[in-house]
Amino acid sequence: MFFVMQRSLLKFFSPNSIAVIGVSHQPGKIGYEVVNNLIKGQYNGEIFLINPKAGKIFGKKVFKSLLEIDKKIDLAIIIVPAKICPEVLEQIGQKKIKYAIIISAGFKEIGKEGIELENEIKKIFKKYKISLLGPNCLGLINPFQNLNASFGPELPQEGNIFFISQSGAILCGFLDLVHQNNLGFSKIVSLGNKADLSENDFLEFALKDSATKVILMYLESFTDGKKTIKILKNHFKKPIIFLKAGTSERGKMAASLHTGSLAGSNEALEAFIKKTNIIKANSLKDLFDLAKGFSFQNFSQQKGIAILTNAGGLGVLGADAIEKNNLELTELNKKTKNFLQKNLPVTCSLKNPIDIIGDANTERYKIALEAILKDKNVSVVLVFLTPQKMTEPEKIAEIIVSFFKKYKKSILTCFFGQKNVKKAIEILEKNKIPNFDSPEKAVEIIQKIQENIKTLKYKNTKIQKYKNTKMLEQIKKILNKTRNQKILEPERVWKILKILKISHPKFKIAFSEEEAIKKAQQLSYPLIMKTAYSKILHKKDINGVKLNLKNKQEVKKAYQEIIENVKNVVKEKNNKEIKKVIIQETVKVKEGTSVIIGMKRDRQFGPLIMFGLGGIFVEILNDVSFGIAPLNQSEAEKLISSIKGYKILKGVRGEKEKDINSIIEILLKISELSLCFPQIKEIDLNPIKVFEKGYSAIDFKIILF
Repeated sequence: MFFVMQRSLLKFFSPNSIAVIGVSHQPGKIGYEVVNNLIKGQYNGEIFLINPKAGKIFGKKVFKSLLEIDKKIDLAIIIVPAKICPEVLEQIGQKKIKYAIIISAGFKEIGKEGIELENEIKKIFKKYKISLLGPNCLGLINPFQNLNASFGPELPQEGNIFFISQSGAILCGFLDLVHQNNLGFSKIVSLGNKADLSENDFLEFALKDSATKVILMYLESFTDGKKTIKILKNHFKKPIIFLKAGTSERGKMAASLHTGSLAGSNEALEAFIKKTNIIKANSLKDLFDLAKGFSFQNFSQQKGIAILTNAGGLGVLGADAIEKNNLELTELNKKTKNFLQKNLPVTCSLKNPIDIIGDANTERYKIALEAILKDKNVSVVLVFLTPQKMTEPEKIAEIIVSFFKKYKKSILTCFFGQKNVKKAIEILEKNKIPNFDSPEKAVEIIQKIQENIKTLKYKNTKIQKYKNTKMLEQIKKILNKTRNQKILEPERVWKILKILKISHPKFKIAFSEEEAIKKAQQLSYPLIMKTAYSKILHKKDINGVKLNLKNKQEVKKAYQEIIENVKNVVKEKNNKEIKKVIIQETVKVKEGTSVIIGMKRDRQFGPLIMFGLGGIFVEILNDVSFGIAPLNQSEAEKLISSIKGYKILKGVRGEKEKDINSIIEILLKISELSLCFPQIKEIDLNPIKVFEKGYSAIDFKIILF
């Protein structure tokens, strides 16, 4: 809402006074536990409690009505039955309270009745310009203000993570998990149904929040994906770790039932991640591990990784993971190697990974680790350990902590095990040294952190835009003449391609056998003929395409067969469009590579631009990639290079490289076309023959809303 964006959300996290409406005298009830959390967390602002039964809770007076209170209130927390929420929100508006949280459930997540109720509260908060969190949410937390305005677990410790979650239950489980790992938070917010404030409002706030270093997001749907992209483009200065639920068909259904949200396509999600360069978590465990890695340490350098281990197997797994993630193990300098050779047993392996073998004691770890940290070639050290008889995990952990503080270099660990390394891991993580349950996970975290460093330095190239207003007006006139059509007529599509200067073969349109024969003579053989009946999307499926026509007789026969095949599958036998065909010149197959370029409009992110190789690559291997419009030059290049068949375009087995620049040009044009004309639902250029120089768009369609 425009008025929300005009005000700061700071009062949500730093209110001087709070009114809790719908408090309960009964432990275990939400109305009791929210008050309990506020008092137990030692929130130092004023708390006003409201319940028609009055009385006292925790020794505090309970007012019968919000209207009885004559003091200024910054934040209202509503925990009453859903049907009463509109009445309570009216009172909040009358009291000029500008910030409210509706914890109560029973809105759009339950169906029609709930949707109507949620629409009613929308009218009220818009009327009074109230910034509203929820409904159907857990609440919010700010450890720096001792504020636990939720019915979640105890107040977590202060830290640098801002967590935005659409699910309150996920948030509770996550907070319980991180408690034993010493992860701290700057702010936590549960979004619920997002009737007003959404992930975009809190994301923008978090990006500007000085206490926040890392942003976590758990979402089941996007409120406005296009706005999310815009926010990230303008303010992307912090790592954002993102977990999206509802990617499977069952998951999408569950997300809808859970929060009344509609999930977007997986293709759009992957395109969003590519466009924004946010960090994708693949599971809750992954989200937790990434949070730990990014929160605990600062990575200023991108190279110089060394592995120190007492288990050769862990070292090998770490080295494999380094290569798999396109990282490199550094070469230790000569001085370090000489020192290690003199001070370690001859049985140790001094080639990175440095294996100080199974009988390594605390002293051996101390000697090796300090030497590695002193090495100027090293900026990140992975310390692996398995608990063997002579191993002292806790003492080794204390040595790692002391060196971490002394040398200020990044250290990640994998103390592999459970019972025998539990206390050692607690020592490490209490001192902000992240421990992971496998070498592979530790390396993966490094890769994502280093990739993020590159991303934050990345600057977008300019978006291509049509400066020729005459060109846009010409396309607009063509589209305005087709108000009742779902599929744009081929001749109109050709006109648009001509305006955009997208090359295609010469063609003619015919409505009869005689006209087809006559028009074929105006073109160069061999020819292609295909049905132009607009209601048939896939011409080949009904044998509506005939290739390699060499003379009049073949043109005549092709026309007869195509019209007969169309009549067999359509109901409107008398429609003159049935007899309509396209005749076009043939592009020599051997001279080019077939590619596909398309666009489909996603309801959360807008136009999705698709690219892939044609033929078997798209039909069987599904070798395509997607990007979100607007595309810039760099994004178009990535779209092309990210498919498996990219090497074919670059030239293999003596084939010369195809004209990739021309593909980029088409992608940018289709991207801009889709943004300029929202009435276009889909665009399909398939196939486009790409040559060593130039291209030809052979088949194409535009579908309108």
